[in-house]
Amino acid sequence: MRLPVLKEQLPVLKEQLSAPSISPGKVEGEGANSHFLHAGQVYVSQSHESIVVILGSCAAVCIWDPGSAIGGASHYLLPNWDGRGVASPRYGNVAITALLQKLTESGAHKQQLRAKVFGGGCLFGSMRGENAIREHLGKRNIQVALEILAKEHIPVVSAEAGLDKGQRVVFHPNTGASSVTTL
Repeated sequence: MRLPVLKEQLPVLKEQLSAPSISPGKVEGEGANSHFLHAGQVYVSQSHESIVVILGSCAAVCIWDPGSAIGGASHYLLPNWDGRGVASPRYGNVAITALLQKLTESGAHKQQLRAKVFGGGCLFGSMRGENAIREHLGKRNIQVALEILAKEHIPVVSAEAGLDKGQRVVFHPNTGASSVTTL
């Protein structure tokens, strides 16, 4: 079963309409004021900077509070920690929970949080189509994000997931603005 490409915008909240739009060719805030988020990391910021993430089958969940201008992102490789070894943000369920905790500790209000979901690609042709035996890793990464966000009652205002190519995401945690370049 192939994950449908979620390139369309989900219902946009009124607060999101006022967020600045950033086009992929001209990304403001990159450079000295950007933070590159590696796989297995969670980052929260209250400043005017950008978070940059490169994704394939990994997923990134970007969450912000438009009222307090606090936001952050998680970048994870695998959907669920199975309880063995150390709980690490390399796993989606651990990473998203850690992101939510860091956001509230930084002063974000849970009832105002909004989310965007990226990644979950299927970059290998052998994992796509009717011959694929199981759901591919990227699809499972996106599913865990959507399940946790729904359980936590955090609206997903946009998702760009399930592509057959990599993505470069630039997210501005203070405004929720983002841009995606297909790799």
